[in-house]
Amino acid sequence: MSIASTTTAPPRASAADPLGYDMKVGADLDPSGRSATGLELVEDAIIHRLQEDRISMVGAPGDEIDFGENVRAWVGEALSNDALAAKTPRVEEVLRRDVRIADLTVRITRATGADASRWDLLVQVRATTITGQTIDRIVGVSSVTVEFLAAGR
Repeated sequence: MSIASTTTAPPRASAADPLGYDMKVGADLDPSGRSATGLELVEDAIIHRLQEDRISMVGAPGDEIDFGENVRAWVGEALSNDALAAKTPRVEEVLRRDVRIADLTVRITRATGADASRWDLLVQVRATTITGQTIDRIVGVSSVTVEFLAAGR
């Protein structure tokens, strides 16, 4: 007797996808070693740019590049919503470095209600890719992690 799986396999990665083809990384390398493509790669890049400020790159001046903005470092700072709004242009700038993103809006707020039990900050990201696809996600930020919570609200 066979039991049908209720989980859906990830879409098959294609080297022809204009948004790219690479190993699936997410928060870390996928243990299965699978490949990823399209929106999945762009979403992974958004998460990585919100976690890393400078990264090592052989041949770059000082062997590092200005990659993103580590928003986890803001946790514990006495930041009002106005102060968070003032940080928004920097976050937009680092996310726009991804050539696959054609248009972008970002909104950063303190987590409230049920979200505040696990997250300190919420980053709402709405991006349109060069292929016209939309990413509308809420990113939860704690001092330890940055991860997608849900579709935009």
